[in-house]
Amino acid sequence: MRVNFRVAYSMLAIAFTAGSSRAGEIPIDISGAVNLLWTSPFCDNGIVNADTFPSGSQAYGGVPFAIPTSPNNYWSGALAGNCGAGAVSLAVPVGVFGVTSAFTLLNTFRGEAGPDAYVYVTFTGSEGATFTQPLVGDVNIRNYNPPGFTGTINNTSTVQVWDNGLGQVLDREEYILPGAFASQVLTSVIITDTGSYDDSRAIFSALTVSTCRAYVAEGITVTSSKIIYDPSKNIYLQKIGLTNTATTAVNGPLFFILQDLSSGVTLVKSAATACLAPIGSPYIIALPPGSTLAPNTTVLAELAFSDPSGFAISYTPLVAGSLGGAP
Repeated sequence: MRVNFRVAYSMLAIAFTAGSSRAGEIPIDISGAVNLLWTSPFCDNGIVNADTFPSGSQAYGGVPFAIPTSPNNYWSGALAGNCGAGAVSLAVPVGVFGVTSAFTLLNTFRGEAGPDAYVYVTFTGSEGATFTQPLVGDVNIRNYNPPGFTGTINNTSTVQVWDNGLGQVLDREEYILPGAFASQVLTSVIITDTGSYDDSRAIFSALTVSTCRAYVAEGITVTSSKIIYDPSKNIYLQKIGLTNTATTAVNGPLFFILQDLSSGVTLVKSAATACLAPIGSPYIIALPPGSTLAPNTTVLAELAFSDPSGFAISYTPLVAGSLGGAP
């Protein structure tokens, strides 16, 4: 759901201030699973300007990664598929408890645009939790060598983190896992490539998991009023409601996060996410710590926006819970 209204009401938003440090990020060693050096040819081709590509310990957008250094740097779906068609997969063991989000460095070779996905990332927990994220060309995955193939990303869950100045890039994907993973061991991450040599193959070079103690809340629905202008304060106001549709009470805090807030718009009295995508999204705390939200009940809060442009305000709402940390 994406909110795109002009907003309402006169109360102040409940705000929460948090530090900007990131917590619990663990680079996963994938060196035993990768199958190619950046500079090695495969099939009838290879990575363009491969000698410029990074390896070893790297940090991109505050996220640490461990790109294998030897004997190989990355996993090539093309090589795994013997340069032909058909599904191939790579299972990466993880073994980390309480993972709430994850990051990959993942692009494509000869990528194909959507709407069909050719690459999938599946997360599996020790107690049965599972989550699969399709990666769609020109949406949340693209070619490492954009000219002639997919060259667009959404710049929210997928962002560019490296380029060599010669036309080649590496992108970072962020995955927000369902709340069930917060109380399980993440046993594995599986990269599944259903393309073919000429129609999209995966280039996977790093995985990092985060045990940030915030997680996406389940069983919470969001309602919102229209946005109205308060000329006495020169701000726009909107009331939101979070309703617990589950059969059990939800413990606070509950964070209301505004993903992809319109450019130039500021959420007054807010903090910024350090764990949940997109990093730096503004949020308020709608249900304070120590409070509970009973089934079939609603908590109300109000948002205040500064919008010098006067254009429409839009954002994608996300509600997060916490096991003892900020989002």
